[in-house]
Amino acid sequence: MPTNRDDLKAKLLAQAEAAIEQMLSDERLSEAMTMSEIEALVGASEADFRQRALEEIIAIQQENAKTCPLCGSSLRNKGKRKKRVVTLRGASEIERTYYHCETCQQGYFPPR
Repeated sequence: MPTNRDDLKAKLLAQAEAAIEQMLSDERLSEAMTMSEIEALVGASEADFRQRALEEIIAIQQENAKTCPLCGSSLRNKGKRKKRVVTLRGASEIERTYYHCETCQQGYFPPR
């Protein structure tokens, strides 16, 4: 998991390159494609990259989740859980670490 901006950039660039390679290797790619087919092909690559970028950035934010935002007590790591989230760009399923505050009894899935 990347710990600084340079590591994150390198990882995201590698993932973007892999998404582009996969798109270019798609057997449907041709000069005869309609605009709808082109959009579907590009959209699938974009969605895959967006999913991976979300996961990488969320993982970095979770590393910093140490104290409860309400009371300041230490948070207890309760393991990873999958959650479907709807963003401005569409729905994604992400795996995030779930935290619990023993003091105020609140649960958190950073980031909010």
